[in-house]
Amino acid sequence: MKKIVSFGDSFIYGSELQNEGTDGWPGLIAKQLGYEYETCAIPGCGNDSIARQVLEYFQTNSHKDTLAVINWTWALRWDFYIVGREEWTTIGPTCVPRKLEEKVKHSEAERIISFYNDYTGYSSVWEKWRSVNNIYSTQQYLDSIGVPSVETYIDSEIVIDKCHCPDYIKALQQYTTPRLKTFEGVSFLDWSYKNGFEVTQPGLHPLEQAHEAAANLWRETYRSMLEN
Repeated sequence: MKKIVSFGDSFIYGSELQNEGTDGWPGLIAKQLGYEYETCAIPGCGNDSIARQVLEYFQTNSHKDTLAVINWTWALRWDFYIVGREEWTTIGPTCVPRKLEEKVKHSEAERIISFYNDYTGYSSVWEKWRSVNNIYSTQQYLDSIGVPSVETYIDSEIVIDKCHCPDYIKALQQYTTPRLKTFEGVSFLDWSYKNGFEVTQPGLHPLEQAHEAAANLWRETYRSMLEN
């Protein structure tokens, strides 16, 4: 059976929907077309995590008759590898020590967040370079195993080159950006605002009406990529 697998964060997972994890727009499309559906999305994750989601999934699952649907997230989210726990954690501008204390001691959590606040979280060059590399390597991997994909993004910083964008970033953007699609010219979140769909506050999650409209927007694209 044909299958849609989604990768990303809370937007494509469908956080705050009545049926989280199944009724994000790719899941609705799969249901409407009679396809299998699976999501690997992790709410609150960064682009490092999304790249790993794709590689981890296709290392252990079939590539046949499968469409990868990816929504890349905010470039300012960073994944850190916790030595000793041997696992990743994502932090961003709203992260506080208690969010990390299941994995590290309070003093270590403070040190990680301090490093983020002082360095990584305030460098748009660093953010773009890391995110564009993740996107490029993921696109190349999917090409190499013959899996078609539809990729969108939430953060325009990963596609624009007007500021804080050295030539080495532009060199990769010329390959990645043409493959990144939009919701009629904008991100899913901005498209939801533009169309007056309900968005939660402060979660910033579009709700059922937005996901249903997004399913209508993308249905034929997904069908054509799997059936032609």
